[in-house]
Amino acid sequence: MKVIIMAAGVGTRLKKRFGNVPKCCTDVGGESLIQRTLRLLQARGLHDVTIVTGYQSGLVRSQINPRLRVRYYLNPFFNVTNSVASLWFARKELDGSDEVMLMNGDMFFEAALLDQVIAAPDMVVMFADPRRKEEADYRFKYTEGVLLAYGKNLPLEETTGEYIGIAKIHRGFVTDFRGRVDQLVGFQQHGLWWEDALYRMCGDGLAIQVREVTDCFWAELDYVEDYERIAAHLAESGARRDKAPGPTYACA
Repeated sequence: MKVIIMAAGVGTRLKKRFGNVPKCCTDVGGESLIQRTLRLLQARGLHDVTIVTGYQSGLVRSQINPRLRVRYYLNPFFNVTNSVASLWFARKELDGSDEVMLMNGDMFFEAALLDQVIAAPDMVVMFADPRRKEEADYRFKYTEGVLLAYGKNLPLEETTGEYIGIAKIHRGFVTDFRGRVDQLVGFQQHGLWWEDALYRMCGDGLAIQVREVTDCFWAELDYVEDYERIAAHLAESGARRDKAPGPTYACA
């Protein structure tokens, strides 16, 4: 399986707290988000990793062990485009030779969530948390595991869960997905997210599957409050391990 990580964004809403540090380089529990993500991927045998950088590209790359087999692509227009443009610069990786996991670089998630993503058998699958509806940043509506509607302004009464910034695409759909990315950028829709290419497939009749995650902690680092949630989770999970009478196998 190929893994593509979007790590080009600026993170302007966090600058007052963390200065000019890219979101994926934010320290959480003694390691940056990107270091943690790569550690979890490597532990599961996922070594075919691509990272798309942009803002502070050199700093992002300096966080990563040069011995790891990581490919880099640069979005030089990160300040005027969104993640669909970042993915377009890495479109060479969408060659249909393998299934692809795509994720945003500002993600924090427990290892068990990653295991669920890897194990999902669906052709095209995204992930959502039904526990987070009222506070959801990006909302999904789905029925019987099929995505029906989506958006930041989706009404609460139609919201089934909050989108988690990870998707997996079977190799048979990867080249179609790449074509949608090419199409969006070709029509100057470079202000959209990479997920919008999937939503276009949904609009053309493809059933996008949604898998619910109900038993793992995760957060996408957009606001200071997200960082505080992560810090509180790490403190709590660390306390649980300290109190445990014997060996533990925590997700965190």
